[in-house]
Amino acid sequence: MSMLVGLSPAVTVNPADASWSELVGPSGSLLVPADFAKSLPAGGASPSNAVGGARLLQRLADGGFLAVTAYDGDTPLATLVPGVDPLESMPVDALPTTAYRLSRFAYLHRSKRQVLIEIPTTSAYLEIHDPRVAAIAAGLAFDQTPVALASASGLSVGGVCEVLGLMRSIGIVVPVVRGLEFVPAVASLVDWAEREVLTRGFSHSGLVAGLDQIPVDGADGFFHLIFELHHDGSRKVDISVCLPYSGPGTSGDRALLGDMGFYEFDVVDGVESLMGLFVHLRPPTDLLDQDEQVHRLDEALRALGTHCCASSNLDARGLVAALGLPVMLAVLHERDDAVRMLFSVPDLAALSAAQKALLDAGLPLASLAHFPAIEPLIGGMSPLRIAVDLTQTGLGQRIGFEVLAPQAIAILGAVMPELGVDPQMQASALAAISEPSKERTVYQTNLDGSVTDVPVARQVINLLHVKIGLEQDGQVAIKTYSIAASKPFNEVGKSVEDERIPKSWEFHDLLFHTKTRNGRVRGKLGGTIRFALMPHPAEPSTQPVPGDILLPKVDIPAVIATDPPFGKVLEDRKSIRAWNGAELPVAQVSELLARVMHLIPRSDELNGQAIERSGRVYPSGGALYEIDIVLFANRVAGLAPGAYLYRQGSHSLGALTGDIEKQEKVLFGASDATGAGMSRPQALLVLAARFPDIATKYEGIAYSLMLKHVGVMMATIQYSATAMGLGSVPLGTGDSDAFALATGLDYYTQGSIGEIAISPMD
Repeated sequence: MSMLVGLSPAVTVNPADASWSELVGPSGSLLVPADFAKSLPAGGASPSNAVGGARLLQRLADGGFLAVTAYDGDTPLATLVPGVDPLESMPVDALPTTAYRLSRFAYLHRSKRQVLIEIPTTSAYLEIHDPRVAAIAAGLAFDQTPVALASASGLSVGGVCEVLGLMRSIGIVVPVVRGLEFVPAVASLVDWAEREVLTRGFSHSGLVAGLDQIPVDGADGFFHLIFELHHDGSRKVDISVCLPYSGPGTSGDRALLGDMGFYEFDVVDGVESLMGLFVHLRPPTDLLDQDEQVHRLDEALRALGTHCCASSNLDARGLVAALGLPVMLAVLHERDDAVRMLFSVPDLAALSAAQKALLDAGLPLASLAHFPAIEPLIGGMSPLRIAVDLTQTGLGQRIGFEVLAPQAIAILGAVMPELGVDPQMQASALAAISEPSKERTVYQTNLDGSVTDVPVARQVINLLHVKIGLEQDGQVAIKTYSIAASKPFNEVGKSVEDERIPKSWEFHDLLFHTKTRNGRVRGKLGGTIRFALMPHPAEPSTQPVPGDILLPKVDIPAVIATDPPFGKVLEDRKSIRAWNGAELPVAQVSELLARVMHLIPRSDELNGQAIERSGRVYPSGGALYEIDIVLFANRVAGLAPGAYLYRQGSHSLGALTGDIEKQEKVLFGASDATGAGMSRPQALLVLAARFPDIATKYEGIAYSLMLKHVGVMMATIQYSATAMGLGSVPLGTGDSDAFALATGLDYYTQGSIGEIAISPMD
């Protein structure tokens, strides 16, 4: 490869002394030999020629000090520049035969005299030096190999591979999966799990032999392995595999059982034997009473081929009455006289009900006495589960609790002593619980066995849950369950990006999100005062503009004195879209505007000097209050239809001269936004931002701040309307172009960014 490394443009070199130089970059500073610093100019140097060797280069790469330039011969094509964080890895050339696709989030733009390709998933970027790189980006709208892109762009295949290597390293391009088989991913998962899943003290010898015998035929994208580790000193490991299940009761409109089965195998001295099958019980679509629940459970038991019956088993009926239907059922191999039932225990009330039902069923008091120690494990997004065996005559004598919530697993170290767990068992279980998760990516192989750079699957090994077994004699046994799962990229034409980033993210949403939050922006966000002159916001004038309409005066202290309690206003607030009633009196419009926008004297201190200014009832960044209210009157008694700018200082309305048809369009936009048909609101308040007022102070977040201000203003308007007995509804969107034409206000200077409709309640 001919990629050259050089200092990132964000790095400065400060001489420390005659022998050393200090490199200062976004992530910190680093002392390097002065000769080495000179060998890495901004234009780049060959890694093999750089003084200091590969180890020092890697330190620079890890620290985010290096930029990497791709060449075609002697022609620089593009430079990869690290951002806030170092590059995760140094880029490598793309393979000539792999198909690539441009990320749906990548964008090309000009910044001063540079042309950049960026992506909101990272702060690193690609600077384009040669227009043929832009041709490569355009060609990647379709899945293309470097060979095809070289022919279209006029670059060599090697040059294209270098550019794609830079792009791929930060996600600008992604490899595309092509009709992959899933079986290799299954085989690789089994092979990996053999080596990595067991914690210290457990032997792999029998496990490897046992895994080789476990069938994986029919495995699909949900395939995974579960390893049950016994911590009683036996070092025994049982294995479950998740495979499709198509037995009776899994299909049709009234399907009872899930279509995935968990086949549990006991492995002894490398010999496996099927112990049982676990299947999820599908929740009913309708609310069932107790008898209907028991009947549904009986149907599921018959579908599984067992002779157990819940309806004739009083103990089973009592457990269903206490906990509802089980979430899973398990049948034992070659036994039809017992079924394991797993119930969800979401809260303390359910735990207490389960304890009473099991006590009534005659289960050992020595086991039930442990229930109080279980209480701290209740709660979380993944409820505790209790396992009880159903027999033909009652319930089995053993009880198991499955702890799934991470918060509950985290406190098992304190709970196990309360349960009387043997100290050696505690230590063994805690070692398994503390084992870090493992993750890797498996890549597609060619027919000749060579590895491509196209991922086949992402594979993980982590803790699934912990089981607390309560024996008849009161002893407690702990088992941990680890899962080895393979998440495949096995859809034809699916890219890695499609798997990593939810499709619900749209380009503009992700770009806006990342550019207005710290973490992936290269510059500083906030009040940077980036302009030499920043005009202080003028205080609203108390003098009306000639021609303004003076609104009826409002005594704010008097009107708010009779308001309902604020808590009741919060509870009563709701969106009202009934616009076919009476006209809205101008006096109520006047009061609403005054409540929301009236000026409140504030006093601040700056450098020991008191500064008087005007505040509002809602917060605003920098106290700039850059948002005005424009009233679109439709049916307001005492006010002609039209658009009016509200001036809070003088409590007056200034008529705005614009296109009448566009004013109608703005009003009908409220109907479109709320699904109100052809009706239009009596009044529409449009929140219009004076963009320069806030953008001159706040860099990178100006529009984000304005949207936050819209939110607090809408809340203030709606709560005020509720207190007054008016109806209101905030709109999800509006037409800024129509607003500009309807009002005569400049689109880029003062534009609409929010709307809320106002109407009488009756």
